[in-house]
Formats: sequence, C-alpha cells, structure tokens
Amino acid sequence: MKIEKLNKENIKDFLGDLNIEDAYLENNVNRLEVFGIKEDNTFYMAFEMVIDEDRIAIKYINSKLSSDKFYECIDYLNKSLVVNSHLIINIYDKYYSDILGKKYRCKDEYVSLTGEIIDNKNAKEEYAEIDMMNIKYYTANGNCLCNLLRQNIQDVDVINRLEGIFKNKNYNNVVFVINDLLEPIFEDLGYKVVYKSYVIED
Repeated sequence: MKIEKLNKENIKDFLGDLNIEDAYLENNVNRLEVFGIKEDNTFYMAFEMVIDEDRIAIKYINSKLSSDKFYECIDYLNKSLVVNSHLIINIYDKYYSDILGKKYRCKDEYVSLTGEIIDNKNAKEEYAEIDMMNIKYYTANGNCLCNLLRQNIQDVDVINRLEGIFKNKNYNNVVFVINDLLEPIFEDLGYKVVYKSYVIED
C-alpha cells in the first residue's frame, strides 16, 4: 500500500478505479493537493490535508471497498502521516462514516441546510444574544457558520431559538458544528450531515 499524489498522469486511472466522474477534480488535479491510497496498481480512496489541526478529509472512496480493507487503509494512514497528536479524519461518505464510528470516537460533525460546506474566508464575526449568552457565529457571502461544539451549547431550546434567528436573516446556507448527539435534533430541523470527524486512536 502507498500514498500517491493525484495528477494529470494518474487521474483517469483513479476515477476509473473508483468508478466515478468528477470534472472539477479531473480538470484541476494538478493545482489541488489530493492524495490517493493505492495497492497493487488499484486506487482505493483519496484524501486532502486540512490546514487546521491534525486532520485529513476523505471525500473519495471506492464504494466496493470492504470494511476490512477500509480499516486497513485507515490504519496505514494513521501510521504513515506525521501528526502532533492523533490523526483526525473528516469523512463524507455516510456508509464508511458509520463503519468508522464503530471503532473510533466522533469528534464533531458539520450539518448544513443545503448539504454543502460554506467558504468562510474573510468571514465577519457576529453574535446572537440568547438568555444572556453571546453566541458567536460567522457570516460570509450571505452564508452563516456557527460552532456550537466549541461554545459548549447543547440546550435544545437555545438551539431552536438560534436557528430561528438565522432563518429570519434569510441566509443562503446555514452550517453548524455540533457533537453527534445533537444530530437527530438538526435532522428534524431539516439539516443534512456533510461530514463527521473521527479521532484515530490505537
């Protein structure tokens, strides 16, 4: 098993092995930092490095990959990548996220009204006051992101009122960072899970 950077020379093999079409990845692969996991000349998945923390994001996985081979790939990444503490993996595929969740602890998850993650570059910091709490959130390009996990907010009434404030502002998209225990609440509010993050610990 090895890690191989995706480029113009191997992108068609990668897309063929995963049986997917991705015009953006194919056309921009040389300027993207996407790395494939390969064994016996076959790609299994690909990941991107995430700037903050010791994270990678796995957005591409061969849908026919067995759970055993998937765990083997995760173990290989954990041993191969240099991190300060524990490797954290953002995983977008629900099926493989559930598999990862059987073995590793969920650190956080991103839920979104549209199912997309927003670009929060040059975001403006704002606050919503609820019950004497100043809840921090960020806005950019008509979108909103609020990290409830970092602010230790789990009260359902506060969440409902905050979500109502955001809806009244008519944002294009609203994204929350939450712990996985809050997922059913946000699903009832119409949010979709974009990805979950797991801490890879031995």
